[in-house]
Parts: sequence; C-alpha cells; structure tokens
Amino acid sequence: MKQLLLAAAALAAFAAGPALAQTKAIKLLSSWDRTNYATYESALAFQEEVKKVSGGKLEIDIKGPETVPPFQQLQPVSAGVFDMLYTHGVYHAGAKGLTLVADAIEPDLEKRRSSGVIDYFDKYYQKHNKLTMIAMPIQGTQGYAIVSRDPLSPEGDLKGKKLRATQSYFGIAKYLNATPVVVPGPETYSAMEKGVVDGAFWPAAGVFTMKWYEVAKYRLRPSFGTSNEPLFFNVAAWGKLSSQEQGWIKAAGKATEEYMIKQGDVTLAKEDAELDKLGMKVIQFAPDKAAAIKKIWVTSLWDLAEQCCADGAKELHELALKAKLTQ
Repeated sequence: MKQLLLAAAALAAFAAGPALAQTKAIKLLSSWDRTNYATYESALAFQEEVKKVSGGKLEIDIKGPETVPPFQQLQPVSAGVFDMLYTHGVYHAGAKGLTLVADAIEPDLEKRRSSGVIDYFDKYYQKHNKLTMIAMPIQGTQGYAIVSRDPLSPEGDLKGKKLRATQSYFGIAKYLNATPVVVPGPETYSAMEKGVVDGAFWPAAGVFTMKWYEVAKYRLRPSFGTSNEPLFFNVAAWGKLSSQEQGWIKAAGKATEEYMIKQGDVTLAKEDAELDKLGMKVIQFAPDKAAAIKKIWVTSLWDLAEQCCADGAKELHELALKAKLTQ
C-alpha cells in the first residue's frame, strides 16, 4: 500500500509539473498597496483579469511601494527590472510624465480611444521612457477632493492652512490661500496627526482605508477632475511576449478600464457611508468657489503638462479639445 501511495504521489507531481511550468509570472510594480485600497483596486482587478483571460497561463506578481518608493519607480521599469508599472503621471513629472494631464480629460473611455488620446500617450511613453501603455484605469467619476482638520475660514477658503499636495494641486492650493506641502501618501496620516499639515488633497476615495478620519474631521466637496492611474509595460519585455500573450494582456487592460470606471464610484459610496457613521462631516464649497476650483484644476494640469512635456502637451491638448474631452 505504501508503495502504491508513493507511486501515486510521484505521478501527481509529474503531471502537475508541466502545468506549473506553463504559468508565466509578470512582475508589476505598484505605487500603492492595500492600505490605499481604492486606488490599489485597479491593480487587483487587472491581476484577476489577466488570470481569467489567460486561463492561468499568465500571472501578475504585484510589488508595492515597500519595494521601490512611488517617486522612484519609473526608472527601474524603464530599465526592465520590472515588467510593468502601475502609477500616476505626477509621480514622474520630471521624467516626461505626460499622463498627469489625463486627470483633466473627461472620463469617456470610448472617446479617449477613438480621438487618438490614448494612442498619443502610448507613443509618447514609448519614445521617452521605453514603456508602452496597456490601459488607463479611471477610479470612478468623482476624481479628487480635500480633507481637513478644520472647517473653512469665514471667507470660505483654507487661508493659512498647510495642505499635503503634489504638483497637480498647487494651483488650487494657491486659490484657496493655502500652502501646499509635498508629503508622500503613506506619511500623510502622521503629518496631519502632528500638525505638519492641516489637511490633504487626495482622490475622493481612499480616506477610509487610510484611516484619515482619525486625524481629519471634514471632507470638502464637490470633488474635481478624474483620477487616472496608467498601466505600462516595458517595451523590451513586451516584445518577448507571444502575440497571444499580448492579446491577453490588452484584453485584461480594457476589461479593467471598463470595470473600474463603475467600481470606483461604488467604492467611494461605500467609503462615504462608513465615514458618515464615523462622524467625518461633509462641507460644501460655495458654488462660485466650486466652479473656480474645477476650472483651475484643468488649466493648472495643462500648464504643468507644458512644463514637463512641451514636446507633446500642445498636440495632445489639441486632440482632446477637438474631441471635446477637456477645456
């Protein structure tokens, strides 16, 4: 009996061997981890889609910011240390990060594709960063917002306050008479807790899982812009995939885009319900200020795109304007 069991085990191992060998791991570097689930959700959705469409022949191995800090991730992926990058354009603005301006482009997936906007981003990154764009997931339609430890000033702004920000938010911070302070996302909780900053710009979703309700009492609305986090593939690594494998990756990217544009709003609604229960209040900007914030957001991003990517921003802007996807 013992010999029969050993033989059966050996046969099972032999049979499993080829199946395991057929699975190809693709190394993806993500700028976020599960603590910011609302944004990390796209990476997880893409991981699941790749597994599904490839029948398990491809798997996405996600490494997060604990491996390489977000602002330093472009170079190792361009160099081929990792196969893929899931990030935000503003994190590599100094290295031709043109996708930062996607946040000023309307969240119409079909128009983005048919207008040539997505193709333009793809060709630009291939030229400058040796990356090809697989997809541009949008985290729902609500974009970005501000959390604050204090209510608005009597003038309805944030005069004298310090706000965690990246370059994208500088124009709005100035309009609200606040001072932007560049703080990495994972360090923002501590910065608010210690009073280093009085609030933070952030995607509208994500506040709950990062537990910012413990150090900030208010959510300022309405939100503005759209939150876009592109998925890139190293060009050399992409070329080593078979046409079938490339097809699986592209299909998974498109499915992720179509899923997240809806799921992002679902996630935000769930978060808002939880934050309401926890007593984190919502304060609305006056209509004139809300309108100004939305306009400044768009113009600021296109200005920033001109600064980082003068060889591409104008032509891209013309494409987006023609498609009525931006101002």
